[in-house]
Amino acid sequence: MDFRTRIDNQIFGVRATALIIKDGKIFLTKDSKGRYYTIGGAIAVNETAQDAVVREVKEELGIDSRVNQLAFIVENQFTQEGIHFHNIEFHFIVEPIGEMPDEMIEGKLKQTCEWIDIDKLVNLDVVPASLAEELPNWNGQIKQIMNMKEK
Repeated sequence: MDFRTRIDNQIFGVRATALIIKDGKIFLTKDSKGRYYTIGGAIAVNETAQDAVVREVKEELGIDSRVNQLAFIVENQFTQEGIHFHNIEFHFIVEPIGEMPDEMIEGKLKQTCEWIDIDKLVNLDVVPASLAEELPNWNGQIKQIMNMKEK
């Protein structure tokens, strides 16, 4: 069971994502609307964030991985399709074990994957957008980011 709660029109969740980086590029998946996402998803009840990101990489990419370090903790509020979201997200630097696939598969959903130059993220629709700004300047220390919608 995912660590996610819905109250009326608001969903609160806790997520873990993989920042898979190699040679100045990050591995992202692209949806049908042209938005780029990291690999990852909801943390399950009684699951650590590190275990969740390893599980998500295995589920979505079909490969094993190793968590190197926590890079960002993001508190993210946004509205999508009329639903208000409030997520706490743990973004880990993750090392893949095995060859990277060309697509991400999650259930019936298939999306292409691409290696994107980190310095070019600011020109793309990246979710969460703060990664496009923060990742190129990341100094190796855990950083907290707050993307709070205006009240």
